[in-house]
Amino acid sequence: MPNRAPSFIRSRSHGPSAARRAGFVRIAGAALVVAGLASIASLVPNAAQAQSAAGEQAVIEYRQLVMGAVGSNMGAIGGILKNQLALPGAIAIHAQQMADSAKLMGPAFKQKVSAGKTDAKPEIWSDWAKFEKAIADYEKAASGLAAAARGSDPAATGAAVKALGESCGGCHESFRKPKEQSYKNR
Repeated sequence: MPNRAPSFIRSRSHGPSAARRAGFVRIAGAALVVAGLASIASLVPNAAQAQSAAGEQAVIEYRQLVMGAVGSNMGAIGGILKNQLALPGAIAIHAQQMADSAKLMGPAFKQKVSAGKTDAKPEIWSDWAKFEKAIADYEKAASGLAAAARGSDPAATGAAVKALGESCGGCHESFRKPKEQSYKNR
């Protein structure tokens, strides 16, 4: 038997009817669409993972900005006191900004992300109630400093700065990796 081209390739006069050719084209087209969708679908998990990783990094970066603002305010307070800068009302403003930042901390850490470029310990999420209490204690200490700094008693302001520092340190001890384990040292 001579080699013959498949029926859908043969000339129109000798090949299948137009209706049969159209049916083949529809089937072949549908097969290509299905194959294309299958290949796209195989990419979706990878895209979702990449988006998830990017989202997690964005969460970490936001946390670091919130905590960095707290650190900047505490540094400013320390600089004012250490250098005896004549900045009336500045300590109260910085302390109030720190107290206001407390309202951002819980939401910033709500999503569990403890891997990556972060010093957050998993204990934040395994003992969420303790973490929330630490935030509440911090907010109270920062508000206490703001109130003391609005007054005219340097001793009360000094004691409030100490209490705020202890609050920060207590939270860091429980919920932040030690400097030796920091992602910054890797």
